[in-house]
Amino acid sequence: MKFEKLYNSRFFTFFEFFYRLVILNFITVLFSILGLVVFSLMPALVALIIIIRSLKGDNEFPVLTTYINAFVKNYRRVLKLSIFYLIIGLVLVFNTYFFYLGYVQNQGVINEVFYYLALFIDLVFILVFTNACFICVYFPNLNNRKIIKYSFILLRAIPRQALLILLMLVGMVVILYINILNIIIIFIFIALFIFISNLLLEKIYLSLVAAGVKSLDAFIYIRRQGENS
Repeated sequence: MKFEKLYNSRFFTFFEFFYRLVILNFITVLFSILGLVVFSLMPALVALIIIIRSLKGDNEFPVLTTYINAFVKNYRRVLKLSIFYLIIGLVLVFNTYFFYLGYVQNQGVINEVFYYLALFIDLVFILVFTNACFICVYFPNLNNRKIIKYSFILLRAIPRQALLILLMLVGMVVILYINILNIIIIFIFIALFIFISNLLLEKIYLSLVAAGVKSLDAFIYIRRQGENS
């Protein structure tokens, strides 16, 4: 009875949730590294979103095998998108580094303004990239060109949510520089960021899904695995 009471307690629910975030964060980082980040970050994030949006209520499923299936099944579809966003990201990083050198070497208000403006553009790009990952999951019927298009355009439809996600990203980066807290957050950084982002976006994006289109979730891959076995 005591074990059952503990199992159903809020503490156990929170601990289980935290444990899942840690595991998912580790898997995502591992798969990203295995693909040298360049070729696997976006597929890893897409698989992470699929798993996280399926972790509701009493839904039980094998997290690791389902994550691997989601990663593999979406890899080829997402790879071209990854390369596109990689090229933009590299240009922006070079741009930021250029203005950083100008600010460090020459100081001056103008150089400082350009440097912080470049950092802001980098944050917006991360937001666009994250949005593209969510679009891949919620709108699987869209081709790559439309995913790129809507990764920018849809931000205008969710200004409040986009601002909250941007502030959350900045806040989590700041926390990484705080002793003790950074040790905790580093183990769940990516998974927690995606989880909160999904809470902010899910209801809106599901309302925009076209009739007859089903957003991706873990159970699609579980059924496919069962049919193939």
